[in-house]
Amino acid sequence: MANKDEFAETLTTYLKDKGFVYGPEPEIYGGIAGFYTYGPLGKRLKNNIEAVIRKNFNSLGFYEVEYPIISPAIVWKASGHLDGFNDPVVLTEDGKESYRADKLIEEITGMQASHFSDEELIETIKEKNIKAPNGKKLAPKIERRSLMMRTTIGANIEAYNRPETATTTYLPFKNYMNFFRDKLPFGVFQIGKAFRNEISPRQHLLRSREFTQAESQTILFPEMKQNWERFEKSKKDKLPFWSEESQKKEKEPVQMSLEDAMKHKVLKNKAFAWHLWLAHKMFREFGIPEERIRLRQHHSDEKAFYSDDTWDLEVHLKSYGWMEVCGISDRTNYDLGQHSKFSGQKLIARTLEGKEETPHVIEIAFGVDRPFFALLDLSYDVRKEDEQRTLLRLPAWLAPIQVGIYPLVKKDGLAEKAQELYELLEKKFLCIYDESGSIGRRYSRQDAAGTPFGITIDYDTMKDMTVTLRERDSTEQNRVKISELEKILEGKTNAGH
Repeated sequence: MANKDEFAETLTTYLKDKGFVYGPEPEIYGGIAGFYTYGPLGKRLKNNIEAVIRKNFNSLGFYEVEYPIISPAIVWKASGHLDGFNDPVVLTEDGKESYRADKLIEEITGMQASHFSDEELIETIKEKNIKAPNGKKLAPKIERRSLMMRTTIGANIEAYNRPETATTTYLPFKNYMNFFRDKLPFGVFQIGKAFRNEISPRQHLLRSREFTQAESQTILFPEMKQNWERFEKSKKDKLPFWSEESQKKEKEPVQMSLEDAMKHKVLKNKAFAWHLWLAHKMFREFGIPEERIRLRQHHSDEKAFYSDDTWDLEVHLKSYGWMEVCGISDRTNYDLGQHSKFSGQKLIARTLEGKEETPHVIEIAFGVDRPFFALLDLSYDVRKEDEQRTLLRLPAWLAPIQVGIYPLVKKDGLAEKAQELYELLEKKFLCIYDESGSIGRRYSRQDAAGTPFGITIDYDTMKDMTVTLRERDSTEQNRVKISELEKILEGKTNAGH
């Protein structure tokens, strides 16, 4: 644990120093836990991750929507958040600090505690002699604290900042039906801010009070789930399934194809299987290594009562171990049914037989901040054997700076030639021009920023129009013709994307 804590501290310091993440904010006023600023490199990386999300959803026919972040109390009453969206909190004996009990247990023991009852949480704390991170004893009692952030619209309308984007995505359902000409299935998604009043936000971006979510909702009739055409193209692909049964028997996740998961009843239907595949595909495109991913099924007493099935995509971080970064859930007709009941509006669709029916929803839900942090956590590498060389192994298609352009010296026309090349390449790639310091120092500076390629303009460039192309991870250097640079870089920046 000490090594993980040390790594986490080193990583968060690095993220601040290199312009990825600042905070907690407002830093100049002392800061409030759970609020962060994405710095110049961080915002670029976050934008690039969101671009991967949009590319995947758009290519599959999902349409992006954007809903207000504040809604009146009745919306959250209908969704169940107002009464049931709370966390199990345990206080220190002196009452001065509070912690989320299930996450504290998971951090210290590695156990899965999110499905524990309040009684099981207290029993585990006693049995494992778990203390607060500061060493204080914990009170033998669980309190439930609401995560909702309350506000007021106008003079007296009770309202709340949304704790997720999902609920607000359902609300324009009748307008969707008009847009999609009353035909199911269809898919919509939303990328936007959400807010949760975490009691004790820790673990940097992984548990903050303001964050960006990306959630897709597929609206379909239940009979469509077993006849999902897209399943056929992905059915041979293997995913790391960790079923409820395997967890209870303390077995490891199993690599299994989607069709075998269906055959062995690990998964219930083809539509849900395909959504698991899509979530996994996106996280691989974020640059998360396959061996760091598992799909964990919620226990029967853990998942929401209305859910037919729910799985979490988890990533094994160097800093905090296994972390849930995405949830995939068959939410049945609960959401549209609830909003129909509370609004008095009929949120239904007609089947091919003409029957009125409340559609079901399959959801993929994740925050942009967690894959962002996970990618940096797994990419960050300090090479002590190489004079403390800091290396950030970001995928080329996501890197906030893709190409560094360096004149060997500032004189003899080399700087002008480098500027000319910069103006050419910056039209297609995220580039930086750097003429400050030795060439080795410039390479090192960009290695630490995650820049995958460096181009050096030297005296030979002026003779034969070639440059040195250096690759970050291998430090390999090759002479390349300027006329071929764009094509070479396009191939390298699109590799694996």
